[in-house]
Amino acid sequence: GLAPALVDSRWATGDPAIAAAIVLKGKEGNGLVMPPLEALDDNSLANALTYVRRSWGHTASAVSPAHIANARKTHAGRSAPWTDADLEKLK
Repeated sequence: GLAPALVDSRWATGDPAIAAAIVLKGKEGNGLVMPPLEALDDNSLANALTYVRRSWGHTASAVSPAHIANARKTHAGRSAPWTDADLEKLK
């Protein structure tokens, strides 16, 4: 009950650029907030996302450190966590 499940999560298994943006800046919704993880290095975040995208029956593509680096650069000026509405605009 602490956070929404990652199983079949459209954000976790969808576009890797969006998943990268979420782990870097965090996400909020339904009264819950995922903190940003941008202090972690690109390789660690890519590995963690790849694990999520390939666990629990998921078959999504791997996330590379380059995906994380690109998202880090693209969203450098953002300080607020993402909302579903924000993420829909990124699609």
